[in-house]
Amino acid sequence: MKKKLFVAFLVLSAASFVSAHDGSFTTDISSWVPVTLGHYDADPFKGWATVTVTNTMAQSWGDFHFEIFEFMTYSVTFPTTATMLMFDSDMDPYTGYSYAHDGTKKLDFTFYGNPVDPGETVTFKVYTDNTSNQYAWFGLAIYPTPVPEPMTLGLLSLGALALRRKK
Repeated sequence: MKKKLFVAFLVLSAASFVSAHDGSFTTDISSWVPVTLGHYDADPFKGWATVTVTNTMAQSWGDFHFEIFEFMTYSVTFPTTATMLMFDSDMDPYTGYSYAHDGTKKLDFTFYGNPVDPGETVTFKVYTDNTSNQYAWFGLAIYPTPVPEPMTLGLLSLGALALRRKK
């Protein structure tokens, strides 16, 4: 009996230790102000942060941004070798998105061809690497950007045509 309890304890301890570096967050986004999420990291100090967000605003989103922030050091990055993922509410791969990042602290998803409309939920999986200094805590600031209104796009188009005609 003691042996079974000991084995069960080891299994549970290992499971919580292994999953500590992967983080999952679920939140509603109701304004353009960045939402901050704290992430506790553990050995091996790299892994996935899964962020599920629901658009509770009145305007569609055309892109979504992630920024890493730290209080003590600057060692956590979005590695350039990692694949960043986006899923719809059924956890099927989202269509028509791309992402770009500088290999360090900022990551941008773009999906203007298939915007996230009010009431829709999407999930992002972003990979972080904290193996440089292995500090246990860092944060993510997340925020969307609206799809430009048709009037704004029209004015931009007219301006581009005027510049082209001037040449």
